[in-house]
Amino acid sequence: MTRIGLVTIGQSPRDDIVPEIRGLLPWHVKIVQAGALDGLTPEEIAAYIPKNEANTLVTRLASGQEVKVDKDFVHERLEVVIHSLEHEVEMIGLLCSGSFPEISSRVPLLVPHRLLKGFLQALFLPGPLGVLVPSPDQVEPAVEEIRDMGILAIGGAASPYTEGYRAAEVAKSLLDQGAAAILLHCFGYSLSTKNQIRLIAGKPVILIRSLFARALAELV
Repeated sequence: MTRIGLVTIGQSPRDDIVPEIRGLLPWHVKIVQAGALDGLTPEEIAAYIPKNEANTLVTRLASGQEVKVDKDFVHERLEVVIHSLEHEVEMIGLLCSGSFPEISSRVPLLVPHRLLKGFLQALFLPGPLGVLVPSPDQVEPAVEEIRDMGILAIGGAASPYTEGYRAAEVAKSLLDQGAAAILLHCFGYSLSTKNQIRLIAGKPVILIRSLFARALAELV
């Protein structure tokens, strides 16, 4: 049996994400979950608000509550969590599509941001990519990051945790602005949200959690 560690930037378990990922993996895979914010109270987490828009991460606590946290704070705790899992699993995957500084690991580590960058750079679109993120604070940094890859992009925001019903509406507005495809740029967005947008759009919809799961499946 292959043991894979899945690390969220929030608190584990992520029952809103992991079951869908598990469904795309071979039967012999066992998943071990851990979170960068495990063991912290909401009050302790609230002390680490994002320093600026570029440092804004949106995630979920074990209670289901949405929180915004600072990327640098999360990065420090991710390193600790990853090292704590290294002797329990054969591989680790990060459940966040945001970019982080180098993270070390003694076992193979799948970083979604790097996976997404390679995927997008291999894809030619006849128009801009519509990028959907959880918070308005994240729109400009996310779009700028995609553009730095040499890809035209426009953005919008709808939280998968508190206003998932708006995701299709915001995606449609991006399509009306000429988007040739939609990127659901957060692990919080679900397969059902992807399918809903796909029906409305009639254009490609890229979901980071399923892209990640299929890459993991290739590794096991």
